[in-house]
Amino acid sequence: MSDHDKKVTESGEKVTELDEKSNRAGRKSNRVSLTAKQRKVLDFCDEMPRTTQEILEMVGVKYQTKTVHQYTTKLVMMGMLRPTTTASHDPNRKYITTHGEQED
Repeated sequence: MSDHDKKVTESGEKVTELDEKSNRAGRKSNRVSLTAKQRKVLDFCDEMPRTTQEILEMVGVKYQTKTVHQYTTKLVMMGMLRPTTTASHDPNRKYITTHGEQED
């Protein structure tokens, strides 16, 4: 594969033309397309609630606004993670996966 066939996402992950095609196909069928690191976050938070710092350290990225967005905020907006507290600036705020939860 040549260099012009590869792109880099905001998070620095390399994306091939085939990845982009499958992402477009996923959007057309309303499926959510996650990066490998986002899937890793979901697995990590499935075991027990984790802080943003723990999540970013496990993924191996720096604590920056764009990485917090990529690995916590975006997953919360997708409905795949949920915070354990409502206070957004709570230093003890943790995240846990939502799959398997039942509504009251």
